Amino acid sequence: VLCSEIRHRSRWGRCRARRGANTNEVFLTTPVRGIILEFPGLGGGSCLGGTLERQDYDTSYAKAFGEEGIVLAYLFPGPWSWGNNASVRMADGVVCALTEKYGLPEGFPLGVSGGSMGGQGALIYAAETRFKLRCAAVACPCIDVLSAYSIRTDFPRTFFSAAAGYDLPIDKALEQLSPVHRLADLPDMEYFISANGADELFPEEEIHAFVRSMEAQGRKVVYRNQPGTYHGQFTPEVRDEMHTFLLNHISRKPSCI
Repeated sequence: VLCSEIRHRSRWGRCRARRGANTNEVFLTTPVRGIILEFPGLGGGSCLGGTLERQDYDTSYAKAFGEEGIVLAYLFPGPWSWGNNASVRMADGVVCALTEKYGLPEGFPLGVSGGSMGGQGALIYAAETRFKLRCAAVACPCIDVLSAYSIRTDFPRTFFSAAAGYDLPIDKALEQLSPVHRLADLPDMEYFISANGADELFPEEEIHAFVRSMEAQGRKVVYRNQPGTYHGQFTPEVRDEMHTFLLNHISRKPSCI
């Protein structure tokens, strides 16, 4: 019913998931048990090796997910999306296409991930989607679009483009895209958030303060700071931990109540 309504509202139709994402489906070796969505960064960056080029998602992480029956979908929400309404609707459309293709039951394991703009987009998706998520894993996310508006010369036009379609004053629309202003809307699930200690765009202190606010509201967060690293960089240990976090949460069986 939910997917039928989403298709009707978005005019998505019965399209294939691959029209809206690169996936690792060719590497599935067991029946599909869950889905992980990955939102791209502003330049198409990916925490798990995804690319904007239309092809199979064939990184080592993608293959490992496939071996566990997990579809990893690197989304194409547009280069300046910043988690806006259009990107949320597209992501929901991809989930619907995969759900129907593999006959997934209601409440199947669904996770979301991304870094930088993709990390911010993943958090906004968590706040906006009508699907129930199990977890989110994000790296160096933009937490407050308003404070980041002029950090880089190209940021204002990208933020304005993302928010221009909202029937709100631009500052209020930008708040809708800022995780720090959407804390109350973030679902009660488990989160993995990493930051770069020398981040020149989104300071570690700002991300850490956001994590503390999440924890104060009862959210469970695994937080990792990476001292001395710049925006978008990973230590091998933290990148592997992010992958393991997603793998464990999507592959585990739901608890019996």
